[in-house]
Amino acid sequence: MSYPAIEVANELIARHGANGNIDPMKLQKLLYFANGWWLALVGRPLISEAPQVWRYGPVFKPIYHSFSKYGRNNIMYPEPATPFGGQPRRIPDNAADAQEVQHLLDWIMSEYGWKSGPTLSDETHRPGTPWRNIAERNRFQVPENQVISPQEDWQYFSQLARARGYQPVPIAAA
Repeated sequence: MSYPAIEVANELIARHGANGNIDPMKLQKLLYFANGWWLALVGRPLISEAPQVWRYGPVFKPIYHSFSKYGRNNIMYPEPATPFGGQPRRIPDNAADAQEVQHLLDWIMSEYGWKSGPTLSDETHRPGTPWRNIAERNRFQVPENQVISPQEDWQYFSQLARARGYQPVPIAAA
């Protein structure tokens, strides 16, 4: 099962936002890494919306709109985002893979959470990353709403997984 980006974002903030070190850019990149690692290790996206190629790296558009009010400031915890004025949502505790998702988010924070948003953005711009490959194919004039396909993310994050001794799971057919 894939989850709306807002649910995964709220879960991450609820679990790790109390120290106040997650700004909107950092949140975007943490979600991107969580989605990519989940894709490589489970074989399907964690987040139901595809990341898009924006100037400062991969962006989940619903997260941009939900958290843009913070600008460059840290997201206030425990104020979760509400999609389109609805009720705040997190990953349901009774979801079949809720504990695995929570474990992944904890791991993502241990691996990437100590880095700043701009540092994480730089990581997404490195040669060989899906963002960089798409940007280069478009001569860095990427059309608006250009998504990073699950296949491109799977290929990249599977390489990272193998380098760490993990066996990637083939991507599930859509």
